[in-house]
Amino acid sequence: MKKTLALFLVLLMAVALTACGGSGNSGNTAADSNDGKVNIVIVNGKGEIASQWEQAAKDFMAANPDITVEAVSGAVGETVNLLDKLTASGKTVTIAMMSPDSIVNKYKDFGIDLTNEKWNADTVYGVKDANGKIAGFPFSIEGFGLVYNKSVVEKAVGGAFDPYSINTRDKLKALLDKIQASGVKYPVAYQTENWSVANHYSTQFLNQAEDPNTIVEQLKAGKFDLASNAVWNGYYDTMDLLVSKAYNKYGERPLGKYYDDAHLSVGKGESAILFNGNWAFDSLKAVSGESFGFIPVPVDNNPDNPLNNKIAAGPTNILVINKSATAAQQEAGKKFLNWLVYDQKGQDFLVNQAQVISAFKNNLNKVTNPLGVAIAEAVQAGKTLPFSSNYVKVEDWGNILAPDIQKYIAQKESRADLAKAIETYYKNQH
Repeated sequence: MKKTLALFLVLLMAVALTACGGSGNSGNTAADSNDGKVNIVIVNGKGEIASQWEQAAKDFMAANPDITVEAVSGAVGETVNLLDKLTASGKTVTIAMMSPDSIVNKYKDFGIDLTNEKWNADTVYGVKDANGKIAGFPFSIEGFGLVYNKSVVEKAVGGAFDPYSINTRDKLKALLDKIQASGVKYPVAYQTENWSVANHYSTQFLNQAEDPNTIVEQLKAGKFDLASNAVWNGYYDTMDLLVSKAYNKYGERPLGKYYDDAHLSVGKGESAILFNGNWAFDSLKAVSGESFGFIPVPVDNNPDNPLNNKIAAGPTNILVINKSATAAQQEAGKKFLNWLVYDQKGQDFLVNQAQVISAFKNNLNKVTNPLGVAIAEAVQAGKTLPFSSNYVKVEDWGNILAPDIQKYIAQKESRADLAKAIETYYKNQH
């Protein structure tokens, strides 16, 4: 989920891969052919792993000579457009990568039921469609929280640091004070891109319910009062602390294009903390010699509140098998999903080659990205909350609601007005 790259124009890179004399399928080729061979198209929305995706298709075909794969990759963040374009061109995409919210919104009628697939026994992250059936194969796990520079924080606290020890807002403030006392003028570098402040930070309140969809439905029905909700207010109390003039590098002018500068500041140790996800390592790693981790975002001063002791993590890219594909193509698609989970080369592709955090407990490979490691460890330790962005229409939050949240950060809109804006948006959702 490298958000800055999502601004690039769609770049399609279609690679027709063949094996054992088979030929690529450029359209709706009959899969149930007399020779028993089947042709499938698999779409990858993570453009940064295009070459790895191509190699995975080759390795899968080597193990399954009766299946010919056409692997297609698009620019990061452009999965939906890519699927639409291929479908419009006459191709039947067998497996499509998309965001989890897509199978309850735009593509709610796209996928087949995967509830009875074997791999569900090895993960808790299968994504359900609008009918409550698992239709989304969890391709990658990502998470977000307070990214911190370990060396800066360890210097400030005088030794080893347990990020889960910061389980109240007061403890976070005390940590910021210690960081300042160690010589860092502004402990926080808070970037305010629309996706960051809206569909990431501002959806966290949904996790107060065991099923975040519960609150979404209450909001749509006009039966959830944000202004009086302690958790909703608590996250903004914490945001107020993070963006304040006392601690935030950009506190005097909180709104701006600070993404690159924030990462450089934390990467170099000029600041210590920013709010982001594991994808931020691509920007942080430009500064060598530093290590990073995650601190949970505290919502109140109760150290026993689970929301204060976990980080948001969950599937951000899912693979969905097209119900419009032939039965033989669907079965071939299921074989590919099982290959990713149970074949040694499939497991290696996911974690070692693509550097994806696996959703499957039987995959013992570990990513090398330190933020990915932190999330993988949180997953293993049961210290995760749902990835709250998966329960909203991310485009709406980024385009419709983010401006109100940004005005709130700039102190140009009251919290009561912000609550009203969010409630009004949901009342218009059907």
